[in-house]
This record gives sequence, C-alpha cells and structure tokens, in this order.
Amino acid sequence: METRDFELLIGQNIIDKYHSDSGRPDVFELVGLEWDLLDDVWPPSYSPGGELFADLIPFASMSSFLEMGCGTGIMSVLAARAGVERVIGLDINPAAVRNTGMNAERHGVADRVTARESDLYSAVGPDERFDGLYWNPPFLNAPEDRVDTSIWHETMFDPEYAKMRRFLSEGRELLTTRGRAYLWFGEALGNPALVGDLAEETGYELDVLKKIEMSEIPDALADAFPADLVGGEGGQHAAWHLHLLELSPR
Repeated sequence: METRDFELLIGQNIIDKYHSDSGRPDVFELVGLEWDLLDDVWPPSYSPGGELFADLIPFASMSSFLEMGCGTGIMSVLAARAGVERVIGLDINPAAVRNTGMNAERHGVADRVTARESDLYSAVGPDERFDGLYWNPPFLNAPEDRVDTSIWHETMFDPEYAKMRRFLSEGRELLTTRGRAYLWFGEALGNPALVGDLAEETGYELDVLKKIEMSEIPDALADAFPADLVGGEGGQHAAWHLHLLELSPR
C-alpha cells in the first residue's frame, strides 16, 4: 500500500472510531484542570498535544497569541491564564468555536480569549499581529482526490501539507517583530523532516523545544491501527516521537 493511502486508511479509521465511541465524557481532565467537551469536537484526551508542554512556550513575554485549530480551546485558555492579554482561537469547526468559548468561561478568562470561525487566517483582521502562533495541525498526508471538505477530513488530513505551508507563510506576516510560531508535530504519523523543509522555504529557523517518545498508541485509538503497527516483536510497541517546535522568522 502506498504511504499516502495508508495515512488515509489510518485517518479514516480514527474518524470512524470517534463516531462509534458512545462513552465520550462531557467533561474531561487534562493538565490538572477540567474541560467541557462538545460533540463534533476532537477530544484531546484521545491524544494530548502541545498543551502538555505549554510551560515551554514563553507566554510571559507575549501580549497577544493566536491558536489555530483551537478545538476545545485548551492552549488558548492556558495562554490567557499565563497572562497573555489578547488571545484569539481560530477553528473551521463552529462547534469548536463554541467549545473554546465555554472553556474560557469555565476558567475565568473569557475577557481575554476570543474564538472565531475561520478557514486558517480568514477571520484575522488586516491590522492584527501576534507575539505567538500555535497549531497542533493535521499530521496525515492523504491523497488530495480522496479527501473531502467535511470537518473531520479537515481535522485529520493535509494533502501535500498545503495547510501547513499556508500556516507558516501567511503567519509570518502576522507576527510582531519578536513573534514566534509553535507547532506540535509527530513522526510515525506525520513527517517532521518536511516541516524542516517548509521552515526553510518560508523563512524560519526551527528549534525543537521538546521531543518525547511514546511507546504505545493511546488506548482510545489503538484499534484504529493495524496490529503490526500497534505491537512489535514480543508484544513491544514501536516508538513514536512527538515534537514541540519553535519557528523564528529570519
């Protein structure tokens, strides 16, 4: 099977797993806090991302921050709780926009966090600039002719990493002079070498703030993967590496 067809299969299996999961909670716990979860919003408890290492992002030096693909709004809320005065969360999914607003209210930062429905940066004003941009992007490079415009395909797939290229190239113009972009990205699923190529192409220096190894797939997603990927020889799981990346404009 071609690599991109395999990534399409895995992504669709994960989507189907989500839709068949009748036990998703309305409230979940992550980073020591409770969060509201609406239907049709990706549950971070399935596969936590860069919010686990939010303390590595220098929020104390920021007055403005943008979270792309805000989902439940965890990183937006953490940024506001860390003192960022103006936080914008963007998501193509209207349920995610509502969910981010709910969690901003829950954690007392609704005066600092604004969520907007947006196709990448379409809802950003012409004069808005940010000290930080963050995205936990789609990892899967599925074939373009097999991907549709549904919320779940938008969430899961990025053919030829076109969205990633736009996030970096258009985002560069939205950064202040001290601004930085941050990405949570993985290997095994995802291609971090390509992120380095895109950083070079779009004019950034790339630094790895955190690299972690996962020895197993999250339980909630394990049956979305073929058995030979989930378990190796002697029942050992293959190692996955996940990265929190900082990109500084040259």
